[in-house]
Amino acid sequence: MGRNVIARLPVRGDKAAGGDVVVGAHMDHLGKGLGGNSLARQDEQGLIHYGADDNASGTAGMLEVAQYLADQEAGGQMKQQRDVLFAAWSGEELGILGSQAFVAWLSSNEETPRSRPLENKISAYLNMDMIGRLREHVALQGVGSSSVWKREIEQRNVVAGLPITTSDDSYLPTDATSFFLAGVPVLSAFTGSHEDYHSPRDTADKINYEGVEKISRLIALIARSLAASVETLDYIEQKRPDDEGATRGMRVYLGTIPDYVQGDIKGVKLSGVTKSGPADGAGARAGDVIVELAGRTIENIYDYTYAIDALKIGEKAVMVVLRDGVKMDLTVIPGSRE
Repeated sequence: MGRNVIARLPVRGDKAAGGDVVVGAHMDHLGKGLGGNSLARQDEQGLIHYGADDNASGTAGMLEVAQYLADQEAGGQMKQQRDVLFAAWSGEELGILGSQAFVAWLSSNEETPRSRPLENKISAYLNMDMIGRLREHVALQGVGSSSVWKREIEQRNVVAGLPITTSDDSYLPTDATSFFLAGVPVLSAFTGSHEDYHSPRDTADKINYEGVEKISRLIALIARSLAASVETLDYIEQKRPDDEGATRGMRVYLGTIPDYVQGDIKGVKLSGVTKSGPADGAGARAGDVIVELAGRTIENIYDYTYAIDALKIGEKAVMVVLRDGVKMDLTVIPGSRE
């Protein structure tokens, strides 16, 4: 799986309360797509999955943010109050394993378990995952995790000039969730899904480089503002969404609540189901591990997200779950969010 790569831009002198600012992106992808997550067409099986958008774009953006802030600090243009950590995560495609491992390590010296183990260690986490296909707008997700985000986005975007849509949802199928679950305000940039996702067609010639530059500038300006501030960011808890598929803009509704801290499990483990929702009606329950949906093998949340996307509202589909080690076929009738 590889290891996370962490670098630090340190404060000179006393640091502000609240902990460091972390800017991260995942560096892993699918290789030749032989691990089960590939959406390659039949004639593309075994070909290199280049991952230009997912997530070379985010990793490149994170490095640009690091270079910008390092130049600002070296030139005396940055009144830095907090350290800034830059992290390239491994294992994201396997289930955000790299960022989870980092959070677990950073939380490991707590004498007693706390609901916010990273409080006073990490002030904020800024994530860049798939920022290479800017079209109509960039989505900034996790805005509901702190009251400061709307103000920061509005002020810093005066310079960046981006078309932005925001989402309060902080339960995301990306590394930001590892930090949010540990009590850290998160903000994640994402330019949307496309037909080349997880396939050999996600190539560099399709990247909107001007868009990547603008998004990186916005994240850099937000990071600079947070690093220079003595203000402690508030953290706003959220209820888990009814169905994680909503984070990718889907209309199909199953009423499942994925468990994002599920360990080394192939499939999507459920922490619960929404009462009277389609999954509840099909007999799904907390602890079930979804391993197949409508004929598509499910090994992680990304597989599940795209399997839901392929469903049709009102048409029966078979959901295969593992319950206490035994496979069960459940018939679910997808509903609509609208």
